Parts: sequence; structure tokens; C-alpha cells
Amino acid sequence: LLDNNLEGSNCALYISNAAVDGGGIIVKGNTLITTEEGQGVESSVCVNAIDVRNGGYFDVENTTMSAANGVIFFGDTTVSTAGLLRVADCTFIGSTKVLTSALSYLSGSVTLEGGAQWRVEGNSVSAASVLNIPHFQHKIQLSGSGTTVALAHNRQVDSRVSFAKFLPSSIVVKLPARFVVGCNLQGDEEVSYDDVFPEGVVVFRCGTCNDDAACYMPGTESVDRGSFSCSCKDGWHGASCLPFEVPDTVLPPVAERAVDGDTSCVVNQTLTSLALDMWKTHHCYVGVTFSGVGAVLTFFLDSMPLHLPINITLTECIFREGAALQFVGGASAAESAGVLIRVSHTVMRSSVVAFALALPQHCDIAVTEVDAVQSSEVQLPHIRTNMLSVFLLVNIMFSASSLLVSNVKAHSLRYGALGLYSTGTLTLERGSSLYVQYCSFAGYMHMFYVNILSVSDHSVFALLNNTMSSGTSLLCQQQELSVSDHSVLRVVGNSGSVSYAIYSLSFFTVHHSSWLDWRYNDVGVGAMFHYSLITTMNIDGSSVVTLTGCTMGSTGLSVPLLSQADAGYRFVAGCLTVAGREVTTAAELALNGITSVTTVAACGECTKEGDCFAPLTTAVSGCKCRC
Repeated sequence: LLDNNLEGSNCALYISNAAVDGGGIIVKGNTLITTEEGQGVESSVCVNAIDVRNGGYFDVENTTMSAANGVIFFGDTTVSTAGLLRVADCTFIGSTKVLTSALSYLSGSVTLEGGAQWRVEGNSVSAASVLNIPHFQHKIQLSGSGTTVALAHNRQVDSRVSFAKFLPSSIVVKLPARFVVGCNLQGDEEVSYDDVFPEGVVVFRCGTCNDDAACYMPGTESVDRGSFSCSCKDGWHGASCLPFEVPDTVLPPVAERAVDGDTSCVVNQTLTSLALDMWKTHHCYVGVTFSGVGAVLTFFLDSMPLHLPINITLTECIFREGAALQFVGGASAAESAGVLIRVSHTVMRSSVVAFALALPQHCDIAVTEVDAVQSSEVQLPHIRTNMLSVFLLVNIMFSASSLLVSNVKAHSLRYGALGLYSTGTLTLERGSSLYVQYCSFAGYMHMFYVNILSVSDHSVFALLNNTMSSGTSLLCQQQELSVSDHSVLRVVGNSGSVSYAIYSLSFFTVHHSSWLDWRYNDVGVGAMFHYSLITTMNIDGSSVVTLTGCTMGSTGLSVPLLSQADAGYRFVAGCLTVAGREVTTAAELALNGITSVTTVAACGECTKEGDCFAPLTTAVSGCKCRC
């Protein structure tokens, strides 16, 4: 926003619930005015619950503001992984009718971590404080190396107004983070900070060069303390060595940003904090230990150069003590030239692999050979709980993409854990697939818990040859499960001492030449199904359900398995072992609650409907499907 005159009643500029992720917001040369006053919260810039991260920035500079407050922070604001908040070289005219008027006003908490910075510098303030935190429950909290707050070189025109108003407990500095205050003026006199700031805040006087106040140190090569000047690293800008260059006027789009094509790997290091460059084609980690909550390795796929093939590889890495691995998409599946992700031979200790939102099209993802032990829950931004899961799927969409989870050995030390936990909606479309195979889970309630599952347009969801030592179910379905348009849901060859194979709390729909394939599962003395009072299964006349070769203590059915079936449907069942007895005839199946069977399958016999995806199979030869 450059050289605008903006006027509003309570806010001139309002930003709410936003993530500034690796990009930036620049507000320069504007006049921002509010017309109402008297409530004490009217502000030129209103910021409500934003998250600035991964080198993202929110910069307000050389702007004239007239309101009760200059910049007000509502809710919880988080600045992390080298993010930057900056209010610089502004002129702020406060309100004489409000005792709490301030350039920076907190009606919420601000948390800075992982090398983040908040800089309030070079401003001229009239009839107001520079900083006000009126409520004891709101705090500025700093942690992590390189994390800095700098209040420096500001001037209050009116010396009768306090420089800052807050309780000492409102500022929490956890070393090696730094809170730096100095060379602020009231009128022509330097501010006295006696009894204003708590212990741990660094105070310097005018005439003294403080590196953190003079320069943005992540971009600074060296500091000349005689002239108070900064020498910048390549690619950093301005007198303070900022990560962005502020345009003077509105410019046409710049030339395409150069892509980092470096294919080298990070090898045999221990990382406790991370700041990733997303604008590159290759990310490689070999033998790396990610340790602690600051080492959440997050790939924002939509921020990558998707017009080029992307390759992300992690081999023989360790995630421990709250570290995590996240892959985040966007609101819709972006076009891409292909994203290849390989995670293999990985050790996880109280960690999680998370996938969120719509991933780009043409993702090929494989996570294999994982040794996981979960004793505590990982805290991830914007996610309330991950239920001690090894894999977390948050409103995930796969479009023309695949995810393979294979050979995972997972053990939870706490009750109620979910091996794979899908919250929101899990969508597979346009030929996508999700396979979980050859995995073992111990101490988990459900192997795969899914809230809403949609499998459509030639897609596959499959749980194959997995084991659970104990627990409630192999697959728990909380709400709607839909399989449509030549798609398949397979639960095949799994085993374990679980109460149920399929635990359904809502309804299934199988439409448009699709297949539910439930074969060769062994749940011991457990039941094959748990149906709630509202569970229904609806199948149309072009689709197939197969239930063969399973071993169970009971079917668990007190109502028909198929609630509604259109003419032409196929239900293949048989060769079941129930409570130690073989169930092979239609009458025996009916006694166990399995009715509406169209084909009774004999043991050792292969059929098109029973062993193949019938809608796309031409014939069966020697138990092999011809497509």
C-alpha cells in the first residue's frame, strides 16, 4: 500500500486472521485516519490474530497516522522463523481524549520465536505513549536465538506522556532472545527507563551503538560503531539491511524471481530451529536430527516454484522432543510440474508427520521405514490436537496425486492414540491414491481415524497387510464416507487383536461403478463391524461390495450390512470364519447378519466381482485380473 489516503471509523487498515508466510505486506507513505474516538481502541492499523513466519514481514513505514492508537494488536499475534514486524519512521498523532493512546497498543499477546523480530524505530509520536499493554494477561514473549524486540530512536513530542505503560510481568524474555530499548526522546531529553522495563531488557543510551537497534542483524555483514552504519549481506536492503526493498512508487511486476537450483543436502547435523527458503527446487536432509519444538520442518508447497519439478528428500533423519514434519498446501490444488517427496528410514520420538489443505496436483509422496514412539503430543500451530498420531491429515486434498505409507512401526505409550488421524475432510480425486501397507501399531485406539472421506474419479483408499497388537478398530469412520466414479476403498489383509475391523458412526455411499473391498482381514475374537444407530450403507446398481476370507469372533451386525441397494448391485460374500466356524452358504451368512448377498464366494475360488475391480476388469484368468 503506497501513498494512499485511507479513512475509517474505527480502523483505516484492518488485517484479520492472516498468515504472512514467506511473503510480505508493505505499508508506506500513507495517511491513515480514524474518524471516531472515545472508546480507546480506534486505530490507524488494526491487526487481529496474524501469524508472520518463514521470513515473512509486515512493515509500516513513513506513514502518518491519526487515531487513538497507531497499530493495535488484537488476539494472539505470532511472529516466528525469522518473521519481521516493523513500525518505522512514522508520524503518529494520538488522542488527547484517551488516556491509553499509544503508537503500539496490545489488546492481546505477541509471541516472537525462532529468530523473529519486532522493530519500533525512528517514529515521531504526539499525545501518546510509544507502547501500551493495559491488561495484565497480555504479554510480549520472546524466545530463541536471534529473536529481538527493538524500541529505539523514537521521539515523543509531548514530554508529559509516559514513554511506555505496562506491568513488568508483561514482558517475558527467555534468553538468548533480546529486548533492546534505547535513545528514545521526550521532547529534547532522553527517556529515563527507571522501573519501566523488567530485568533482562537491554537498555542503551544515545551516543552508544547497539548492534540490534542499529541494524537488522540477520542481513548485516558488519556494523561500523563509529558511524552507526550497517554493511549488508548480498540480497539485503537499505540502511538497516532489511530482507525486502521498499518501492518508492507503484511499479509494474518485476522480472520472475530467480529459482535456487542447489541440489546439495544438509548432512549429519542437529537442528533446533529452522528458516527455510521455499523458492528452490530441491530440499535434501540426510542423517539430520530435528530436536525440539523450534525444529518443525514445514514445507509450504504453494510457495515453491511449482512450474518446475520439486524434489524433497529426507533419509535416516530423527525427529524428537516436539519436532515435526509438515507439508502444507493451499485452498485448492495448484497446477504443478510434479512434486516428489521421499521420507525413509526415519526415527520419530513424540513427533508427527502432518499433511494439510489441498496439495498441488501431481504429488508423488512416499513415507517408508519409520520407527515411531509416541509418549507426548506434539503442539503444532493452528492445530488443536493431533491425538498422539504418527500421521496427521488436516482437511487434506489429493488431486492426481499419491501418498504411500509403508513399513511404519509405531508404538504409543498413552491411551487413546490414533495411528493415522484425518480431521476435517480427506479428499482423493482425479486418480489419486492413499495406501497404508505393511505397518504395525501398538498401543493405539484406531489404526486410521477419518472424519469425512471422499474417494472419487478413479481414486483408491487402501489399508493393506497392516497389524495392530490391540485397540478398537482398523478403520474408524466418524462422519460421511463416499466412494464414487470408478473408485475403490480397500481394507485387505489386515490383522490384530482389535474390537472391530470397521467402526462406523455414520453412513457409507458407494456409487457410479465403485468397489468396497473387504477381504482376508483377521480380527481374532473381535467383530468385523460396529454400526451405530445412524449408520447406513447405500450402494447403487453399478457398484460392488466384497466380504470374503475374513476371520472374526462375530460380524457385529444387528441390522443388514446394506441399508439400501439399487437393482443391479453386486454383493460378494463367503469363505468367512466366525467364532472358529467356517461360514460358506447363504443361510449361514444370513444367520450372522449378512443378507442381500448376490454371490456366495467359495474358498479358493476367484471371481471377477470377488477378486478384481469389476467395472474395469474384462476377465479373470488363474486368479489374475485382466484389465
